[in-house]
Amino acid sequence: MEKTVNIYPVNTMDKRDHERLYFYHFIGGNSSETDSLVEQLRDLKERKNLLIGVFRFPFRFEGKKRWQTATKQYFLMKESCDAVIYFQSDDLMELIDQDTTIRDAQNTFKSIEDDSIRAINKLIDETGEMNIDYHDLENFISNFKGPLFSHTVEGESFDTPLKYLIEKPYLPKDFTDGEQLMINIGYTQDVNMESFRQINLRLHDLFSKADLFKIGSYFINEPGERFKITLIVNGLKDPVSLPLNDKPSSTYHELKMKWKRGIEKGKRRLNLIKN
Repeated sequence: MEKTVNIYPVNTMDKRDHERLYFYHFIGGNSSETDSLVEQLRDLKERKNLLIGVFRFPFRFEGKKRWQTATKQYFLMKESCDAVIYFQSDDLMELIDQDTTIRDAQNTFKSIEDDSIRAINKLIDETGEMNIDYHDLENFISNFKGPLFSHTVEGESFDTPLKYLIEKPYLPKDFTDGEQLMINIGYTQDVNMESFRQINLRLHDLFSKADLFKIGSYFINEPGERFKITLIVNGLKDPVSLPLNDKPSSTYHELKMKWKRGIEKGKRRLNLIKN
């Protein structure tokens, strides 16, 4: 089975130390991994970098207990990260058929999650005529702490309603109802200004509830008339609710104190050995 945790540091050579972006990917559900989740997120956050969590909920058929554990872990991640991208395994399941092997299914799920990470990386690493940079992303995230989602769609024409082109089973149900929107539009050689105008108008109509934070654009040096559009939306709702008697802050504090006690205990043992 797939590893539960992956850490993706984006360490472009020309980035300053305070302009590092990290993605922390975690598959929820295993209670034995909660302590390490909190510790690793804390260590990453202490580096004063921008930290985005990528969280995958377990399948419902894996049981109620595993789902409850994942819910707690999700809120712990949300508390520690600047933003969280979440995926529901049950929704990802709609992309495969029942004969798909477990290994192929995991590869499919992982590639979709990686696409979201790559889209955000590309957004800030590839300079365009109207560029979106690290500080834009930082400010965008700081306005609404919590769930965000990035999605890329491309095509030669957009004759069908955009909502059908953008719709995917794994997208949050309130994706087009987010509070804030950032758009990056790539275009090939033969795209004309009227097409560019129309695609912008249709995007604004589709995301009419969101405040437009920034529009970026870049040239794709290829023949033809094709768009590649990356949408980043935040201010989304949490996919789950945490029971009132299980607040993440108290859980986090408890784990933090447990970790500190472990360090103090280790120091005492070391002093005893030295003496």
